[in-house]
Amino acid sequence: MTLALLSDVGGTNIRFALCRDDGPLQALAEIVADDCPSFEDAAQHYLGETEVDLVAVAVAGPVTNGRAVMTNRDWIIKESSIADALGVKWVRLLNDFEAQALALPCLDDQNLSPVDKAFRPEARAPKVVLGPGTGFGAAALLPAPGGGWLPVCGEAGHMTLAAANEAEAVLLAGLRQEFGHVSVERIVSGGGLVLLYSVLSGERKAVSDPAEVTARATAGDPLAIAVMGHFTRFLAAAAADLALVFAAKGGVYLSGGILPRLGVHLDPAAYLDRFTDKGRFRDYLSAIPSAVVTHPAPALAGLAAVAFR
Repeated sequence: MTLALLSDVGGTNIRFALCRDDGPLQALAEIVADDCPSFEDAAQHYLGETEVDLVAVAVAGPVTNGRAVMTNRDWIIKESSIADALGVKWVRLLNDFEAQALALPCLDDQNLSPVDKAFRPEARAPKVVLGPGTGFGAAALLPAPGGGWLPVCGEAGHMTLAAANEAEAVLLAGLRQEFGHVSVERIVSGGGLVLLYSVLSGERKAVSDPAEVTARATAGDPLAIAVMGHFTRFLAAAAADLALVFAAKGGVYLSGGILPRLGVHLDPAAYLDRFTDKGRFRDYLSAIPSAVVTHPAPALAGLAAVAFR
């Protein structure tokens, strides 16, 4: 039986799994990227004496001609280097959200938490998956002739973040003075939660990590709650833009490492209000459902489909 190594390489953590002949994921593990000098070292540490036949890797960054340059980590990952290090002939690199897009047709009600009361997307319509982690990623999945699907990925995290009201305009103006270009990723990411809290508090080192912001919101800290509101609305604005670009009547899938941990702090009313706030296209967007992906490893599920396709 063919054994595949699957890996999802993020800016903070690296997830691994094994899969046999398109069966269920096995031996899921997570390694802190800072603990390894390279991806190849991390893979060898995970595998130990186990030998694999195929390798499929999802990387948080653009992939060109079998070479990936990570956006939020000083790593360059190449198919040829992985093949040499692990002694395999077949290696495939994908963008991490391209891999997540390929997993969307496999997700069922157990892997999704609707933002609204129901999640009833059109079956054969374009889908969009997006979400914050260390950075922000997105991809679309388009219906292809013959019944298959075509993933389309880019670098949506580096779209310019736009204000929808005066308060947001003041907030973004202050950030532009410091950073110049203010991207979606600057705010809609783990680092964005920390940055928002610091800016609103007027103390640049007020918190050290996203989990601290979430904990303060849970404890009733008004400033942390305000941060969650900004975060939710900016997320919804980015989701709506992508839904319009791809006519995503197949649904908007909210993924990434941050959202499943927010729980009640992802306010459905605030999300839906901003998601549909597109003037004449309010009704159009109201018909597009959104759901949070709760699958523990959607990128790995997408990679399994690639490895055994």
